[in-house]
Amino acid sequence: MFGRIDYAELRGLLDAGAQLVEVLPAEEYAEEHLPGAISIPLKELDAETTAALDRRVPVITYCWDWLCDMSPRAAARLDSLGFEQVYDYAPSKVDYLARGLPTEGEKAGERRAIDALRDDVVRCGLADPVEEVRARIEASPYGFAIVVAEDQTVLGRVRGSALGDAEGSSAQQVMEPGPSTIRADLRTGELREWLEAGGLTTALVTTPDGTLLGVVRLSDL
Repeated sequence: MFGRIDYAELRGLLDAGAQLVEVLPAEEYAEEHLPGAISIPLKELDAETTAALDRRVPVITYCWDWLCDMSPRAAARLDSLGFEQVYDYAPSKVDYLARGLPTEGEKAGERRAIDALRDDVVRCGLADPVEEVRARIEASPYGFAIVVAEDQTVLGRVRGSALGDAEGSSAQQVMEPGPSTIRADLRTGELREWLEAGGLTTALVTTPDGTLLGVVRLSDL
């Protein structure tokens, strides 16, 4: 029976020498794939095409995203072929790309949000005093601070312009909840259009887990 894994488990297995197989059509693999992955499209996966894989070493399958069923089907097939340790990276390629991680293939060199990322945005906690947050905002190139949890998950935004008479308050009391975010793999041309259409100058970049990576400024695109 195969197991389903997330990105953290994928990373651990790959660091330990696991084999990685993309089961999407070959043309999608050629466009962009995870580093070190080999291409065995689901329609071609059988005893012959998997002969080069080591049955004693963990093998991980992936496809496009959670809704794509190719990788669990491929994992089940590998299990039936006698592979001892089979895993399905269920979030698959979309999850990996959204983290802004290196890739290989024809489209791997395209400029994306991660390439224009800045990590100098002000971060604060829910309980941080407004006076302290205001001072940090005023010393930054941005007019706001991002409220994050201890694990850096984005919780809200505090605008400097909204702190006029908020002395004695905490960041939690004055923050705007749920600011919009983008993923690290968004192509810069699309990001520029999105910012301009919304009259925005800055985009927050997070991982699929909601962890703040930084910001991208329109002026940098």
